[in-house]
Amino acid sequence: MTIDTIWNCGMIELPWGLGRLDLRVAIGFLGLDLLLLGIGIVYGVAVALDPSVHWPRPLQFDHDWGLAEMLNYIKWLVAAAALGLAWRRGGALLPAAMALTLLLAVLDDAGRLHERGSIALALATGLADRYGSIAFQMCELVIWAGLGLLCVGPLWIGWRRAGADLRRRAMGTGLLFAGIAICAMGIDTLHTLVGFYWPDRAMLSGLFMIAEGGGENLFLSLLTAQAVGSFGRGDLNAREPIRP
Repeated sequence: MTIDTIWNCGMIELPWGLGRLDLRVAIGFLGLDLLLLGIGIVYGVAVALDPSVHWPRPLQFDHDWGLAEMLNYIKWLVAAAALGLAWRRGGALLPAAMALTLLLAVLDDAGRLHERGSIALALATGLADRYGSIAFQMCELVIWAGLGLLCVGPLWIGWRRAGADLRRRAMGTGLLFAGIAICAMGIDTLHTLVGFYWPDRAMLSGLFMIAEGGGENLFLSLLTAQAVGSFGRGDLNAREPIRP
């Protein structure tokens, strides 16, 4: 298949039946991601070399309600809407459960649920007094685990009732969601540890910030493109009946 053919059909088929990417959605969001990431890197290097440099908060790609984060909120909502459309058309529970998971993710992201919850938990349990700032990162992981448990039941029921094709497409979405989680939780934890043990290594901390924020943004763009391409199009929802 030529590049012109791929562009004209607007889709890229993923291997192993993991769905397909909406090419225009992917290019649009990834282009904005790279632009904002590039601006963030330029400012980050400038601040690392000269702490007096002013870095506007809207241009900080890891700042809540900055431009990059607001773009992420849009991505979560677009992906959830695509999954909701698939549920409305086909009646399968799995896309609905996935949509609810993404809505909880954007609620956490925009409302800072895990940050606020971790502060409350660390202070209430006394972990902050015993372990210092690391306690807040530990409690963030606990809050994330609790939010994840809220989604397990509906996802499991939806998975049990879904046919093989729907499961494969859901796995494609799940793999990209796992990439987001690795950046948001795993790399974020390493970033916190670097800041704790090497507070004078501004450049090293900045590299982890880029890997965390940039990786999360790029994975989320791909997830949105996969959700739109795999679930937001009517022709992919009737390949096989839903299992009882």
